[in-house]
Amino acid sequence: MAADRRGRAAGFTLPLTMALAFSLMSLATAIVGMVIVSDKQAKASASDLVTSTTLESAIEQTLFGLERDGEPQAGEWADRQRLNGLDVSLTLAPTRYKPDVNKDSATDLAAAIADAGLRERAVAALTPANPADHRVQFDRFGDFVHALAADPAEEDCLRRRLSIGRKADLAETAPAATALIPPREPLAVGELIDVRAETRDWQGRREVLWRRVRYSGKPERAWLTHDWREMRLPRTDIDCPAVAAAPTLGGPRPNL
Repeated sequence: MAADRRGRAAGFTLPLTMALAFSLMSLATAIVGMVIVSDKQAKASASDLVTSTTLESAIEQTLFGLERDGEPQAGEWADRQRLNGLDVSLTLAPTRYKPDVNKDSATDLAAAIADAGLRERAVAALTPANPADHRVQFDRFGDFVHALAADPAEEDCLRRRLSIGRKADLAETAPAATALIPPREPLAVGELIDVRAETRDWQGRREVLWRRVRYSGKPERAWLTHDWREMRLPRTDIDCPAVAAAPTLGGPRPNL
């Protein structure tokens, strides 16, 4: 009887041993998988931080250059920098030359948007539900984007062509582009500028940072940020042509 029990126990132990071994193997595989995923997540987070810091630093350097050298007399101009191993392209546009979402007519705003579908949605967002009501107003550009249900690429286009916060009721006419590099004049206190910085991250994705800044003229805090938006764009862009080609101010700048 004792021999039979020992035989049955041995036969029962083998499946338990196999099950335990399989469980340990599964646990080890899961731990290895978690380590790999965590490592990828850590690398992705570090890459995102480098990209964001690079875009912000590129904007700060460009604004410092404006404060030091003066503002190009153009409706829009471009700059390029190289920081942290990334090439950054920048576009700057004073808001006094751009249609204002809250101040200009829907017709004027629509004329600045090339994409027909986006143009129709913009006009619809500005049209009050009751014709007797005043034109729809927006506190922030992001509210306007939300009203259109615009995706990141469409939002990027809207920010290129339109703005919010222009000081004057009427937009000024942009200076005619008479030279490859336009002349510069000292910045005027209160100047409001839309700044767009774009680079490609380690996966080749288009990363964009938008800032709308106002020049205060105070050395301790020369630039005040009125709007800030970071976005990731698809590899292809929607139709959003510029009114005129922006002159490029020099080539890439090295790290300082």
